[in-house]
Amino acid sequence: MRQRSDLTLYQRFCHQALLPAADAWLGQQVRARLDELMRFQWASAAEIRAYQASRLRDLLQFSDHRVPFYRSAFQACGVRSDEIATPEDLPRLPILTKQHLREQSEALRVEGFRGQTYEMKSSGSTGVQTTVLIDKACNDEVFATQLLFWSWGGFRIGQAHLQTGMSLNRGTVKRLKDVLFRCTYQSAFDLTDAKLDAVLRHLDRRGIRALFGYASSIYVIARYLEKRGVERRMDCIFTWGDSLFPHYRELIERVFRCRVNDCYGLGEGLQCAAQCEHHDALHEAAHGVILEIVDHDGRPVPPGQLGRVVVTRLTPGPMPLIRYDTGDIAHFVDGPCACGRALRRISRIQGRATDVVTTPGGDRLIVHFFTQIFEMIPEIAQFQVRQERLESITVLYVKGRGFEDAILDRVRHEVAANCVQPPEITFTAVDEIPLEQSNKRRFVISQVPF
Repeated sequence: MRQRSDLTLYQRFCHQALLPAADAWLGQQVRARLDELMRFQWASAAEIRAYQASRLRDLLQFSDHRVPFYRSAFQACGVRSDEIATPEDLPRLPILTKQHLREQSEALRVEGFRGQTYEMKSSGSTGVQTTVLIDKACNDEVFATQLLFWSWGGFRIGQAHLQTGMSLNRGTVKRLKDVLFRCTYQSAFDLTDAKLDAVLRHLDRRGIRALFGYASSIYVIARYLEKRGVERRMDCIFTWGDSLFPHYRELIERVFRCRVNDCYGLGEGLQCAAQCEHHDALHEAAHGVILEIVDHDGRPVPPGQLGRVVVTRLTPGPMPLIRYDTGDIAHFVDGPCACGRALRRISRIQGRATDVVTTPGGDRLIVHFFTQIFEMIPEIAQFQVRQERLESITVLYVKGRGFEDAILDRVRHEVAANCVQPPEITFTAVDEIPLEQSNKRRFVISQVPF
């Protein structure tokens, strides 16, 4: 790592003592992996390519021997796993879709896998719910990669920060981590004026100058400050989870007088790319994933041309992901970065168009408010929220297996329970949620300004 002289005593303690202690307690290896990644980020393009090729060969041979889905897939396309020697050979293999995850989850699991597994649930950018199994090795990669990405924006573990997230029910281990690593966790859904006032007072009281969370939630906070003619200086800001639109970035950076580092990860348990200190294109997390940008036939597109983002996770875990179609859209950015890293770069993700629903009581409901609700209701296969008037929203939905009308009352109750004054909800059953021009389905389409 090239930057360490600016660490405070507590931040140094967190890195050198507290993080290793947490690893030993939880049986993980985040600190060791982080140290590896700090060195790897400065590897040459040839070293990166050789590293990815070696891990890819191991992954494919493992999946061929231990995963029924891939064994059948290799046979069906007439390719042996040992014939895929480099990332450039990956287009010879089929695309893994969200439908495969839903309908062939058993066949995608590693035969005879031993070890603890964790479910990662994601509604995905198309509104189709998926579940992926990961293990501790996958978790280590995710957390170490997050810390690497955050270091690019100047953050150091142990620095006081506020993070917006999906649930305040953190559990005992996460709450303890929050205390030790000085994290204040705030719901990204409770964004009324009263709550925002309380959040800002907390920032001042604790001297917090680092923000993390969904781009839309941080944009709401910045918009709230702008309306009051207030600016607050931050040291670093990191966004993820939904699109950091140009007007989001402009307002956030102006109000907080700080550059934003955008990160790209998946709810399926992957960290894929992030902006470095130059805040331009996003660098590929080449130590943990291989990104492809392909056309509708799964073939690579030239740099600068938009295509579908396909990801291969190099850590197999209990459910390997090889050429997984994320449903997102981006393009590769050619040429070197001024930071000196040889990691490939992609554009900002352009396929996560999201809006904010504003309610009559002043609530601001970001897209993840709704995905969290529908994620827990498998009886609804797809959904889309539309708002044309402040007082009401329309929910389009596709019925899934076991659907009953009482499910709609559950949705209405969940929305009302989190709003000061909930909007009137109209439900409309459809056979399919229509696609946008970008071949994407949007979760939320709101025409009501806030």
